[in-house]
Amino acid sequence: LLYTIKFEVAMEVDEKSGNDKVIKDSKATPYMYVVTAQSPTATNVAITSNFTGPNDLNLIVAKNSKIEIHIVSPEGLRHYMDLNINGCVTCMQSFRPKGEEQDVVFVLTRRYHVFIIQYKPATKELITRTYGDIEDSTGKPTDIGAIGIVDPECKLIGLRLYEGLLKIVPLDTVKQKDAKELKSYNIRIEELGIIDIKFLEGCKVPTIVYIYQTQKGTRHVKTFEISLSNKEFTKGPWKLTNVEANANLIIPVKAPLYGAIIIGLATVSYCKADTFISHAPGVLRDSIITCYCTIDSKRYLCADEKGLLFILTLVTDQANIVTDIEMLHLGETTTASCLAYLDNSVVYVGSAQGDSQLIHINPGRTSNEDLHLTVLESYANLGSIIDMCIVDSDKQPQLVTCSGSNKEGSLRVVRCGIGIQELASIDIPGIKGIWPIQIHSEDISLDNALVITFMGYTRILYFDGEEVEEVETKDFITDEQTLHSGMTLGKNIIQICCTCIRLFDTITLTTISEWKPEQGERIDHVGCNETQCVVSNGNKVTYLTIKDGHINQISRVELPYDVACIDITPLGKDNKISKYCAIGCWVDGSIRVYSLPEFEQLQCHELGGEIVVKSILMCPFEDSSYLMATLGDGSLFYCDIDIDTGKLSKKKKIALGIHSTTLQLFHAFDAYHVFASSDRPTVIYSNSNKLVFSTVNMQDINHMCPLNTNAYPDSLALASSSGFTVGSVAAIQKLHIQTIPLGESPKRIVYQDKTSSYGIITMRSNFVTAQSVSTLCQSVSDSTELGNGMDSDSRIKKDAAGDSEVHNLLIMDKKTYEVLHVHRFAPTEWALSLFSYHCNDKEYFVVGTAFVNEEDSEPKDGRLIVFRWDGTSLDQVASHDVKGAVNCVTEVCGKILAGINNKVTVFEFKEEDGLKVECKYHNTLMAVYVRSRGQFILVGDLLRSMALLVYKQLEGRLEDIAKDYKANWMTQVEILDDDTFLGAEHYNNLFVCTKEGGLEDEDRRLLKLAGQFHLGENVNVFREGSLVLKNPSGAPPLVHKTILYGGCSGSIGLIGCIEKPLFDMLLTLQEALARSVTSIGCISHNAWRSFQNDRQKEPSSGFIDGDLIERFLDLPRSEMSKLCTDLFYDFDGTGMKREGTVDDLIKLIEDLARIH
Repeated sequence: LLYTIKFEVAMEVDEKSGNDKVIKDSKATPYMYVVTAQSPTATNVAITSNFTGPNDLNLIVAKNSKIEIHIVSPEGLRHYMDLNINGCVTCMQSFRPKGEEQDVVFVLTRRYHVFIIQYKPATKELITRTYGDIEDSTGKPTDIGAIGIVDPECKLIGLRLYEGLLKIVPLDTVKQKDAKELKSYNIRIEELGIIDIKFLEGCKVPTIVYIYQTQKGTRHVKTFEISLSNKEFTKGPWKLTNVEANANLIIPVKAPLYGAIIIGLATVSYCKADTFISHAPGVLRDSIITCYCTIDSKRYLCADEKGLLFILTLVTDQANIVTDIEMLHLGETTTASCLAYLDNSVVYVGSAQGDSQLIHINPGRTSNEDLHLTVLESYANLGSIIDMCIVDSDKQPQLVTCSGSNKEGSLRVVRCGIGIQELASIDIPGIKGIWPIQIHSEDISLDNALVITFMGYTRILYFDGEEVEEVETKDFITDEQTLHSGMTLGKNIIQICCTCIRLFDTITLTTISEWKPEQGERIDHVGCNETQCVVSNGNKVTYLTIKDGHINQISRVELPYDVACIDITPLGKDNKISKYCAIGCWVDGSIRVYSLPEFEQLQCHELGGEIVVKSILMCPFEDSSYLMATLGDGSLFYCDIDIDTGKLSKKKKIALGIHSTTLQLFHAFDAYHVFASSDRPTVIYSNSNKLVFSTVNMQDINHMCPLNTNAYPDSLALASSSGFTVGSVAAIQKLHIQTIPLGESPKRIVYQDKTSSYGIITMRSNFVTAQSVSTLCQSVSDSTELGNGMDSDSRIKKDAAGDSEVHNLLIMDKKTYEVLHVHRFAPTEWALSLFSYHCNDKEYFVVGTAFVNEEDSEPKDGRLIVFRWDGTSLDQVASHDVKGAVNCVTEVCGKILAGINNKVTVFEFKEEDGLKVECKYHNTLMAVYVRSRGQFILVGDLLRSMALLVYKQLEGRLEDIAKDYKANWMTQVEILDDDTFLGAEHYNNLFVCTKEGGLEDEDRRLLKLAGQFHLGENVNVFREGSLVLKNPSGAPPLVHKTILYGGCSGSIGLIGCIEKPLFDMLLTLQEALARSVTSIGCISHNAWRSFQNDRQKEPSSGFIDGDLIERFLDLPRSEMSKLCTDLFYDFDGTGMKREGTVDDLIKLIEDLARIH
């Protein structure tokens, strides 16, 4: 069936009559919003290039739809820019056109779009030189994936996309200044089973060499020259017959040696027209080499599927003729998907299964082979996300993912915000402020003390390593509350109390200068930096400077209203003196900017409302400066401030918490950040000149200050109502990621709240993994119960490889992530599914398994097993033998629901009676996913899309309600509500179906397509929920019914429903952005997001692309103004639509960005 979907009207093909009939818009019509929360992290391609300049060495890394460009410097890798591509990168090659001084980069996407990009250092502009769509209307895609190769003479590009064909892209258009479309043609290749193909170096005519496999299983090597004039192959310089049966990789050898290296499972061969040398290095140990990189013409680095790194050397004689081949094992790295040699023995190891690494190869050979390698840097990778669960931790949701495979397998704990690791804590209740100082030392690069103030008194705590002691001094005021303390530019300590300001010598802590307010006055509020101070009493404000050990009063003014808060943070790079004073006032709730020292009012913004300003701060971020002010209700106002004029613009407001918030500037990771202390602490920072608000993994912080001591370098001191904590920040980023190494492949994960434990299914491959968490755990049990009356010999056979794969159920503690118990399943029994089941006030782990026999096309037997964990031991409560593999398990109406091969089965469970089959549903090809909501069951079929069932509990049967009759290869399904269902399929597409009518309506048999969208990510898991806490202001969310997804490339995204008025407005904006925003590679947004599989290609519908919408915030304001036409929406929440302004759009899109 074919569907044409629009937002107001849909056409349905009547199955009986074949006539079209109009289906009116239903109230249940979903309008979807999809956005990326975590961009792809798995590396699939990495190359080196002189891309950003003739003298720059670049590392260019492709991660699905993102390309990262780094500059190699003596200090390491320096990130330069990110490129978001309207496509998924599969091949990427760097080359230098003849006569040019700089490299260009060729890119091929999964949908066969190609383009060549160039960077212009003079204008810092990235351009698309040429582009094209080279997809053929017919042709069978290759089984091994696309291969792209560039002729060493830069005459053409060869693309192995379809069986029996080599697509040729001439490069004559690359020399043109204006972007032109690339043309291509096909040359037929007789051999179908091509394993690898490369261009040979040093040939006058473009010459390819390839390994192919015949139908008999033998492998051979051929070479062919490419005639550009005749567009055909001609006979090549040499060929080889009957090479090693497992030969899979060709390495072209550079000048002056030339030729090719053929690598197999046991042998390495060097081939040339007149030379053939073969070597069987013992270090290979049956390793399958998966990738390589070139050091020079004689040396090549190779990596295998187990994470071993080798160096291959061609040995030559005095005549520079190859005489031998050497191969040495250097050590173990992350499992590599690509290698890139940078310089000076530094190598980038890109990984799709684990964290990518930057390593250094140490010269010389030692007794310990691992000493050959030093890991310089690791880059976190969440991919491939196989499963995940959402858990509340300290009142904040966090995502725990099953990531990676084999020895790279791990759990990744992902939470929105910044993770602070606690280093030390002291219980001191009632803290009103904290400041770092240096005492008894001339070295002011490190702090060694904290000034801590309370209601009515002040104390100094001295840090001696990790020990803390109180310091007593004669002059320091300890019987009053301190309003401010810190270090001045002259290496003195300043203390400001209600009665005076004192300046102290750092070594002796004696007073060297003092200032007191006029008689009858006191200091209420203060703003201070290293050289200046502004204090207030009511509406009287005094400006002072701190210079040469003296406090000097400069000016004094009276303001129209009493002062509520003051700030004089200097703006501008390396500026120690502030030109402006920012003041928040009582009564009118205004924020004002004054010039210093004249105190001339430059700006006044009334915030409105009756809640007063509590804290104010001027802060420099990247290329911009901001003025921020918080109110007593937890709201934050912020606006741009011009550092030349003090003018305020672009006023915005968000809710950080529900209580009073204090702002504090701090410096970390070579940038300024703002810590907002409140009931919901938040770090505010700038990323690509956009403000980002990241919550902190702590609650109810009242005060904060930076702390940098010997024992606690680059840390933060955080005060709460009960005491203060010293913590370190791993990184300032939107998502905080913690790694829990497993050393084996995690497959499924669930969380049990009652036992505070995770249940995790893992698979350990003895062939790859020597040690892992399951082998190191002391508490172990095994599956010994084989079933009821089943022939164990028929279903349990020892694997010929000696139990190479072992499946386990791990029980892990929620807080410590310690493995408490391991249950090993029977030989050849694979654990496939896992569910946490609540019954009779008890919680159980339900595991579905399959017995795998290599002789069977699909598993014939399996088990459904119920375990109970009591905190100390794991008991098998029940086991039920089934005919087939238990692919998925969930709950429906208090019963256990399982997808078993082509059946969906409901089990009744009682601890005393075990598991009993209640009913079955048979009309599926392979039930791989099941979801339930009340009595409704959504089944994801391997090949038959989705089916909706209803469980009639009183009748004890399953009945199908509706189906999607398209043949979608499903990868995951989810229920949004009783009428709306979400699916992800094999070609990286999302689609939404709706159920029309009630259970008895005649149109109920069809799940109607309501929206479709190309995500560009292979989705493995959906989970209902969000990583972001609810808006503390209580305002209704813009996006509801949110679903998180996890994908193969490590990306995490959010899918949710929005209301139709918002959808209509965003759709208009999306279309305008798609027209105005220039895409890299000239791939249109419509082509990128169109729904496409092996049978059809249709435009996207029913979805808003949040990634494109958020690019609006990156545009210059002039461009924003051009797009703000015909955008009507209820921006004010009054129920009345009006045309939006630039500020309306910015606020709305920033609110949308905060949902992830």
